[in-house]
Amino acid sequence: MKKLLFLCLMVIAINVKAQNYPNILNYHMNGTPIHGVKIKTNLPFTAGTQMPTISIVGYSFGKPLTVNLTISYYVFATDFNDASTNYFVHQTASSSGGDAPKIFLSVEDGKVVIFIDDKVYHQRFTVSAYAQGMSEQASWFTGWTAVDEAISGPKTVEVPYENAFRGNVRFAADGLWKADGSVGIGTTIPQEKLSVNGKIRAKEIKVEATGWPDYVFKPDYEKMSLQELDTYIKANGHLPEVPAAAEVEKEGVALGEMNKILLKKIEELTLHLIEKDKELGLMKELKAEVQLLKEQIKKIENHQK
Repeated sequence: MKKLLFLCLMVIAINVKAQNYPNILNYHMNGTPIHGVKIKTNLPFTAGTQMPTISIVGYSFGKPLTVNLTISYYVFATDFNDASTNYFVHQTASSSGGDAPKIFLSVEDGKVVIFIDDKVYHQRFTVSAYAQGMSEQASWFTGWTAVDEAISGPKTVEVPYENAFRGNVRFAADGLWKADGSVGIGTTIPQEKLSVNGKIRAKEIKVEATGWPDYVFKPDYEKMSLQELDTYIKANGHLPEVPAAAEVEKEGVALGEMNKILLKKIEELTLHLIEKDKELGLMKELKAEVQLLKEQIKKIENHQK
């Protein structure tokens, strides 16, 4: 029984070893590549075979950033009897290092080519792989080379990055990206989807809003009179609907709502100004009429003398 168990463990170990291909390629560049890094593999561009996972680990001194890339893909075909219909599917990349360059897959001489679009001074990395352990051949994972050449093969596709995190991601400085999507910058206790303890500089901020106060200009809208406003301000120390200073200091200001309130107050003020302008116009007319009457009375008095 012990011999059988030992034999099973040996078979499992051999299979596991066959699935992993460490140190396929060691790349180092003391200068700066002109085109990027093209990794020429010996993986055949054959549909329906293995789905390899390729690991690239090292560092880019010129940035400086660590490199820890994982790439996977599958080759499918619209017609498995016609190799010309082969194409890449499910190509994905992830990065747990600091560098995340653009990555492309292509085909040259029937073999898969990995192109890293990264022109970095003094880059070092090691390429390893893991495969299904069934249909691939060990020779496919030997003889890989890396050259400074532009990508030129057909069926070229860019490999998108897809990183998924379970749990919270904490920044080295104060900051947190929570599993529920909330982000804190300068704080590790975000209370909203984005909490920033510091200054923000942007070219534009767009806030979605509903209930824009155009209704103020409708004929049936009733605004507070100036006398009512005067009474309210004396009693409360701020305009109606506008939060008090203590509330703002405690809760902050919702930009969308505050913009609506401020616009409403501007529109109400505009209506008051229009009314006062009309009243002023009437006052000028009355003043002119009074002046005319005074002149007429004066003429009558002078005539009677």
